[in-house]
Amino acid sequence: PRVDAALCAASRRGVMNSPWSDVVRSISASWTSIAITIACIYVLRLFLIPKRGAVTRGDDEDEDDETFPEPMPKGDLTTAALRAYDGSDPAKPILLAAKGIVFDVTRGRDFYGKGGPYNAFTGIDCSRALGKVSLEKENLCADVGDFAASERDALNQWVGKFEDKYPVVGKLTDGKYNGKF
Repeated sequence: PRVDAALCAASRRGVMNSPWSDVVRSISASWTSIAITIACIYVLRLFLIPKRGAVTRGDDEDEDDETFPEPMPKGDLTTAALRAYDGSDPAKPILLAAKGIVFDVTRGRDFYGKGGPYNAFTGIDCSRALGKVSLEKENLCADVGDFAASERDALNQWVGKFEDKYPVVGKLTDGKYNGKF
């Protein structure tokens, strides 16, 4: 609009007959073309290109296809009862205990289910293994009596992650967790 007004004013003063009149007209036309092109690209981008992080219909369908057993009802368990929820039966929830607290980790079945990298933690109180960041058989227990401060911190970080991500089912009634932290 300003350029058009300037052109009209210039034409009234007789400047449009000067050698610069063609330059002014081409600049005006160029800016208008650029503005229209940018607007078209923006509109096309809005409708044709999905935003980053947006869930597309195909991504959402994969999630719906995966079925999980009913969540474990809240309640305390014995260590013997906990062993039945080790991920070997896909019809049952997957449970693990840390610091005597039982977590339902079924939603992390890829990690904790049968064949998963952390399946050794399920069906037991795995406090020692978490604190030592170990999958060794001798560390798959609740005994943390000899833990150093760094191991206590590692265990507490794991428990914090579990509390943030997975539902708490209850506590172990006869667990061997012997930590005071």
